[in-house]
Amino acid sequence: MGTPRHAGALSSQGLAFRLLFAFLALHFLWTTLGPRGGPTLDSVDFETREEDGDNGQHNPFGLPTTSGDGKRALHPQELCAWETVLNSSTYDAALKQMGWPTQYEHLVTEQRPINGITCPVCGGQHLSIEWSNSDLREGGKCSKCDSFNRIRQLAAVILPEASRIYGRPLQSLNDVAKTNLRIFSAQSCSGPLHDMLKKAPGYMCSEYISADTLRGSTSRGYRHEDLQQTTFASDTFHIVVSTEVFSLVPNPYQALHEMRRILKPGGALVFTVPFAAGDYHDEVRASVQNGKMVHHKPPLYPADPLHPDGMLMFTIFGRELADKLCMLGFDTAVHHLHIGPLGIIGDNAWVFAAIKPNSS
Repeated sequence: MGTPRHAGALSSQGLAFRLLFAFLALHFLWTTLGPRGGPTLDSVDFETREEDGDNGQHNPFGLPTTSGDGKRALHPQELCAWETVLNSSTYDAALKQMGWPTQYEHLVTEQRPINGITCPVCGGQHLSIEWSNSDLREGGKCSKCDSFNRIRQLAAVILPEASRIYGRPLQSLNDVAKTNLRIFSAQSCSGPLHDMLKKAPGYMCSEYISADTLRGSTSRGYRHEDLQQTTFASDTFHIVVSTEVFSLVPNPYQALHEMRRILKPGGALVFTVPFAAGDYHDEVRASVQNGKMVHHKPPLYPADPLHPDGMLMFTIFGRELADKLCMLGFDTAVHHLHIGPLGIIGDNAWVFAAIKPNSS
């Protein structure tokens, strides 16, 4: 006796459901654990995310509001972008008060020290700082902690974020190191920033050793991490700090996306990068295409303590960096700093603060 037609249909349907269930289960395991048992790369695709459907006002990630001294909140229909995330500029305020160059740049030109400095890194007061060369951003070492201008810039933005998260005013990174905040220094296990923060019980740092080094392992005395796909659990750190690193990553926006993942809700990513404020678009100097390195500009190799030949610079960032931080779901603030009494001078003191919203 033959099988009734409707029963055969039900049997085939049951098989189809079982196959579909098996496929979904395998897909879940793959996307959750990855091919090697670790978290997978949740890739960033700005080509689809930047399509505007409402005269440029569409934001597929919602409209995060920004916060910070001197910066107004966004209106409900206002796009988070460069024009709205630029914080009140202490640089503009200094120019308005003193003109350019300010008295501080004049002192450097005259090879005279700047006196009465309070260092936001070590907390030292009444310090005298000299610039031994014309590179304002990389010069001006603190006599107490060896921090220089760029590191003090970073500290000046870390402090209000750390104070907000900790719930008490913190006057220097030395104070931050005495808290229980979990801090990650991305690809920087040396220098004055590391030396100050490493005293914090919740501090971690990593370096990039090589492409064939196992992620999360220790090599040459350092923890190796690829910032595009770290081994940290989600919602791990209160603060992530980075200086001049994302330009050395093949896909910097994948790395920024990853930093958002490992931040706790309300946590802050504070960083500096090579930045050309006069340009909107990033200058992509090199990229990896189909597994091969492609140079779009003559290669640059900034010095690196672990790599004698330096590390290849992939990107010099433009203002679109701020727009893409917004698209990644950060509450974003861009700081253009000039704070003479903190030893922060020059016209190129740009620091980015990207906050992971509490609602995420």
